[in-house]
Amino acid sequence: MASGQATERALGRRTIPAGEARSIIIRQRYDAPVDEVWSACTDPNRINRWFIEPKGDLREGGNFALQGNASGDILRCEPPRRLTISWVYEGKPDSEVELRLSEEGDGTLLELEHATTSEQMLVEVGVGWEMALDFLGMFIRGDLPGGPVPEDAAEEFEPSPEMMRISQERGEAWAALVHSGS
Repeated sequence: MASGQATERALGRRTIPAGEARSIIIRQRYDAPVDEVWSACTDPNRINRWFIEPKGDLREGGNFALQGNASGDILRCEPPRRLTISWVYEGKPDSEVELRLSEEGDGTLLELEHATTSEQMLVEVGVGWEMALDFLGMFIRGDLPGGPVPEDAAEEFEPSPEMMRISQERGEAWAALVHSGS
């Protein structure tokens, strides 16, 4: 399951509608042009190949829902460089996710920032997004088999022992970073 991509982890702070927030920041480089990575992250017919297909009014000012996961509003959309969305999990504080893309050599640097007012959510969202970005990398490289991810995949998903080990290692890395106060 290893992505083959070097992942840079960082923490940040920013103000979101829910208040003062801390954020996890993940940076990964992909060997594809910015337009290709943007399309993989914003075209519902491509997103559903590596993540969960968004439903809703998918435009700036619109909204989205990911079955069995989160929903929110599309706050800002500046193709092919920036996408900002609210991120609402049932029963948890609202948060905000921003995707930023820039050219880096002959590839793309993707920076994902997930800001939340809940310190406890930082490790969880760090691990979750890092795993998702692995799947994005595999999709871009053409390493993902089959077609669209089934709508009920999140409910039926059984991680392999290797995925559990990677998730555990990433959880430890995020927890160390979050608790270091950086």
